[in-house]
Amino acid sequence: MRTAIEQSISPSEWDFINDLSALPEDKDVIIDFLLQRLQQSQIYTWVGSLLLTLNPNNEVSTSNLYNSSEFDKHVNTSEASPHIFAIAAKAHYNLIKEIGQTSQVIIISGETGTGKTFNAYKCLDFLSNINKKSVQLSQGDCAFNIMLRITDACHLISTFTTACTEKNEVSSRHGQLIKLHYKSGIISGATINSFLLERSRVTRGANNFQIFYMIFGMSSAELESFYLSKDKYYDILNITDYNKRKYFEESFQDTLKALDALDFKLHQKSDIFQVLALLIHMGNIKFKEDDEICVIDFNNNKSKEAMKNICDLSSLTEESIIELLTTILINPQSIWRKHTSYHRHLITIDACRNRLHSIIRHMYDLLFHWILNHANKTLSLKQQYSQWLGILDIFGFECFTKNGIEQLCVNYANERIQQYFIKTYVENNCNNLQEEGLVESCVVPLHTINLYKERLNIIEENLFLTLSDVCQSPIVIDTSTIIQLACKNLHDTQKKFLRVKEENFVIEHYSRPVAYSIDDLMSKNTDKVPNEISLIFSASKNKFLRSLINFGEEQYLHIVKASTTKKTMLAKLKYNMDTLIKELSKCDLHYVRCVKPNRSINNEWDRKDFQKQLACIGIFDALPLAKCKYPFRLSYQDFCCRYFRKPTEHRKLATSKYLINSSEQKVHITNKDDTVVKITLHQELTNSNTSDENDVFVASFISQNNNEISYSNIVIENEDNENIGTNEDLNKTYSENNNEYENNWMKILGVLEKDKVVAIEMDSSLLFYRNRILSRRWLAAIPIRMHTRTTCMTKSHVLPRSVLPQGLQDCLIERI
Repeated sequence: MRTAIEQSISPSEWDFINDLSALPEDKDVIIDFLLQRLQQSQIYTWVGSLLLTLNPNNEVSTSNLYNSSEFDKHVNTSEASPHIFAIAAKAHYNLIKEIGQTSQVIIISGETGTGKTFNAYKCLDFLSNINKKSVQLSQGDCAFNIMLRITDACHLISTFTTACTEKNEVSSRHGQLIKLHYKSGIISGATINSFLLERSRVTRGANNFQIFYMIFGMSSAELESFYLSKDKYYDILNITDYNKRKYFEESFQDTLKALDALDFKLHQKSDIFQVLALLIHMGNIKFKEDDEICVIDFNNNKSKEAMKNICDLSSLTEESIIELLTTILINPQSIWRKHTSYHRHLITIDACRNRLHSIIRHMYDLLFHWILNHANKTLSLKQQYSQWLGILDIFGFECFTKNGIEQLCVNYANERIQQYFIKTYVENNCNNLQEEGLVESCVVPLHTINLYKERLNIIEENLFLTLSDVCQSPIVIDTSTIIQLACKNLHDTQKKFLRVKEENFVIEHYSRPVAYSIDDLMSKNTDKVPNEISLIFSASKNKFLRSLINFGEEQYLHIVKASTTKKTMLAKLKYNMDTLIKELSKCDLHYVRCVKPNRSINNEWDRKDFQKQLACIGIFDALPLAKCKYPFRLSYQDFCCRYFRKPTEHRKLATSKYLINSSEQKVHITNKDDTVVKITLHQELTNSNTSDENDVFVASFISQNNNEISYSNIVIENEDNENIGTNEDLNKTYSENNNEYENNWMKILGVLEKDKVVAIEMDSSLLFYRNRILSRRWLAAIPIRMHTRTTCMTKSHVLPRSVLPQGLQDCLIERI
């Protein structure tokens, strides 16, 4: 039985297709096409100007996709085959040539485990190599050092933000925007922005961040200085055999090298590891209830030892630690008692444990952002930049067996990015096509666009606001009331986006429905950090801990001042995403969509899951646009500012038109008074090609009608040259002998097949032929699309190194 792709496209045609817009809008055809490309190690495919990448997942070898020859191919050629390098090259070119917005951003998105971070680093490698080739000799060492530091910074940050999950052994648990700062076309610095760090993972008790396991790559003596041992069990790490973490131990040396490259001093590295050890020991603290209050369980040997180690590492007294973990500082707001404060004991084990975990998470978050701030100071060199090229790597959509506020944060961030893609790429381009009269109606149904807006509005206005209000309320509100408030005023059509099922809020995301535990959302949304932490640690003799607490107060002060509603986790999440979207709106965006084809139980491709992934990342929504939208837009004002007329050389076009004997006889019969033996036309042709090889250009064309052949010989020559070729010469070449006719016919076809432009004279028109395209003007170096119909050729979205087609390059020159 033939597959869908075999029925619609022959194998010979398929081999030359690398764009989904060339295929019919049949989902089975698209899936067959992509899976066959995957089997041939072709993991990248165009969808118009978007890039679709498949995670090979060790199915095929991709070792040759990122070598030096592939790099040179995308740097030096004007025709860009689908590749992550092509996206990076286009963004870099637009930045250097100041095309569009001042800054460019590559947005890489997809579900977890689809290869987003991998492709982000490949973009970074490509841009690094371009930078090496672009700098002047005197700047070479400096530029090389900058790129090495950027690479080391990315590696260092990944160790603090990467962890193992159910679906991905190396999953990035934060979003990051890498900004490469450009000055005079050269990378002169960088800034890395991190947002939505999943800090709750620190206290989850399993699959913690990589850095916690890497530090056990220290020598035994170094571990003992932090009171750590490979023979002991630590609650927040949840492993007993550290030899199983050999990969992390080997990576520890790379982490030390990255710290050195980013100018971390010896004592600063020691301080970092000391804080990490402090958090590990804090995770071993146990509590017990005693006389209606909760206290630390000193009868537990592990808890007792942990307390001793915490006091030594933090340079705090045991009484201070006990006070911080088991009591709450009460500051009355009454004007009569405004100078009175007292401590109230916590009475449950859960309350003390939640307080402990909140402190551990907060301390880790402070440490990570302090390291990130130090790295950014080293990378930016304290200079100001107006141009930057960004790489946005946001964690993928998640749906696990049990989902809580961490998954809601991740999926909400993906909702915002997806909705922004639909708005900026799909909706805006549809509107542009309609305004210019190129389509009668929107090529993407309006209800599809409106669904994204309505879903996001319900998540923010109903769920987020309700949870934030309830969590900040001094009154305890039960679950049934929370459900009633969240689902209030929802119409029947809106209830499909937000509903309740078995103590879970079920959100119908753009990807799939996800059930979130209401108890988890309520307990973690507050994420209140004890105010006493500043008071306690300010009395510490550990200078680094004091500076870390002060750093945290400075970093988060502007968020607290902005609005009191941003005290909850979800409110801060929305604030961060609003800030990110605002920054993206000032940039030109280049989209990379990642998917991962999976095998089913019987080892066959799971086509249903594959199709669902393609639909969720917007491929099927973008496909109609890819078939008809313009690949490049430039305002008249920008066009006139950037280009002016190029000096041209005028040449004459000498055309000799010949008729073979049978045609000549017919002319005699038809018009005896006007016998056509030889016709010579002189026309003016403007041509900017002035190299020696183009001084004389010969092309041939034949037409056959009722076994009669006319032959045109067209010569572009200098003005003082004479026409070449005579009627007698041609008649000698073309006899009426069938064998000779056949041979000469093949010779002329051979000329047409060469990679040269063929000029064709038809009546009073002069056409140029190349690559299956006829044009009235000089043709582009590649078949670039100049219209928006479904008959557009494949690869026509490809942007040459100049944004102008060849015809305009012949008469315009870019201003320097």
